[in-house]
Amino acid sequence: MAPRNPTVHSEPPPTPPQDATDPSTLRIVPLGGLGEVGMNCLALEQGDELLLVDCGVTFPSSDLGIDIYHPRFDHVLGRKDNLRGIVITHGHEDHIGGLPYLLRHVDVPVWGPPHALELVRHRLEEHGFAADDVELIPTQLGREIAVGRFGVEPIRVAHSIVDATALAIRTRAGLIVHTGDFKLDPSPIDGELTDEARLRELGDEGVRLLLSDSTNVDSPGSAGSEQDVGAALQELIESARARVVIGVFASNVHRLLAMGEAAMRTGRRICLLGRSVAAHVRAAQAVGRISWPSNLLIPPEMAAAMPRERILVVAGGTQAERGSGLARLATGTHPMLRLDEGDRVILSSRVIPGNDRPVMDMIAGLLRLGVDLITWITDKRIHASGHAHRAEQQRMIDLTEPHAFIPIHGTLHHLVRHAALARESGVADVAVAENGHVIELSPRTPLERSGKVPVGRVATAAGEELTEEVLRERAQIGRSGVAFVSLVIDAHGALAADPQVVAQGVVDPSQSGALRAAARAVAQAITDADPRRRRDTDLIELARLAARRAIDAKTGRRPFVTVSLTRL
Repeated sequence: MAPRNPTVHSEPPPTPPQDATDPSTLRIVPLGGLGEVGMNCLALEQGDELLLVDCGVTFPSSDLGIDIYHPRFDHVLGRKDNLRGIVITHGHEDHIGGLPYLLRHVDVPVWGPPHALELVRHRLEEHGFAADDVELIPTQLGREIAVGRFGVEPIRVAHSIVDATALAIRTRAGLIVHTGDFKLDPSPIDGELTDEARLRELGDEGVRLLLSDSTNVDSPGSAGSEQDVGAALQELIESARARVVIGVFASNVHRLLAMGEAAMRTGRRICLLGRSVAAHVRAAQAVGRISWPSNLLIPPEMAAAMPRERILVVAGGTQAERGSGLARLATGTHPMLRLDEGDRVILSSRVIPGNDRPVMDMIAGLLRLGVDLITWITDKRIHASGHAHRAEQQRMIDLTEPHAFIPIHGTLHHLVRHAALARESGVADVAVAENGHVIELSPRTPLERSGKVPVGRVATAAGEELTEEVLRERAQIGRSGVAFVSLVIDAHGALAADPQVVAQGVVDPSQSGALRAAARAVAQAITDADPRRRRDTDLIELARLAARRAIDAKTGRRPFVTVSLTRL
């Protein structure tokens, strides 16, 4: 069985399925990914059975020491005996990253494409799972699997990761098509086109409901071809006269394949910079998606000694993540490799909304080094989105001809815009839902809202969940700093020495009088304390409040205050 690490959230009591009286009704319950970008997780319920599609994470936009957020699983854990399994559409973190946290509490099979499962296996190992703790079952295109009374058929779709799938899900309410993340790339590098013929067959059969990716609904036309991106990167590699560094989203194996071809053609060796890039290459090699010669790769410690014109560095960290290979190269702090003037750096990526400032800071750092910098801003050829643009979303609706439509994967703005597109395309039965909203689907009646379930996000650091109290404390420390009060108390509860107050992030040297005032206020509070309230907990609280108020009076800041009490 999987390791049962402690968690800050107690499991709720089992909740009886609300649709048990009508087994033909399907309940669609988004736990993540609707009303936000990332953390995709969707529950489907019929009768007393539950199927989970994807289980992803999202990343913090502020720095409170959080690594990732995963969905709150209260709804699933409250009926975990009904959970028949989890089906993964593809291997991006926003679709698989939450699995280790859920699988601590449930013992169910996980189905998914082979490449995605290889990445899942790696994630589970990082979280202390043994090889046989979780049953991982590879899916095969066109072969339906039974997950309880759900029938699930994976269908090939193109995306910015190999082995991505849509799902045709047969339920008692009718046939559901879940697109996963997709695009209609006319020439993917691996030749694996979105299976439009199968999608059309399903449309001819009768699709009761289409759940479709909304991420790029604001982008007109089509997302573009990965083959064209690969050709542009190869051209830029071949024309470079010095070291080449390419920043990529680590999961984009198609782009890695293009770079491998260019490296072999130009006599360069590849250096993988970053744990994520190395992990995705290993996973792709394990399932036969990458078959580079054994001598093509060199470790980072050898790269600095190689002639510059013989090296192609593939680096993670395109969003300027702290500690990433690209971020450290930009600041000149990477322990194994330094960039030189004239090196060519290509950021083959887009800037994810919210990351604009750190990415621009990283770009500035690279420019100061004198490199030849090429970004998507200056050369549109070097990146193409993995998500369908508006014309492709329209095409998906045309192929499947759904009776009903729910947009998925995006902010509320994206969902509303995608819903409008579906209506314009002739779909009359359209519903927009956010995380926690329950939508019911029956064989013949329109989509119907049916209440809400508890949802939210759980912050984690180093694999462990952080309580709301810890996050509040961290936020307060970040806003106002922290003050430390030291008390020495005698056997009678009186001060045995003057209180000491020190602070971090609260005052600058010119305001040190605030700390002296805080020490005096603490001494006065302890001296004036009611003799009946001289227990340690009472004195600590008196000192905490006195110090905080004194510092606030002097500085206008109310810091987080911690008190250390020593009894003689």
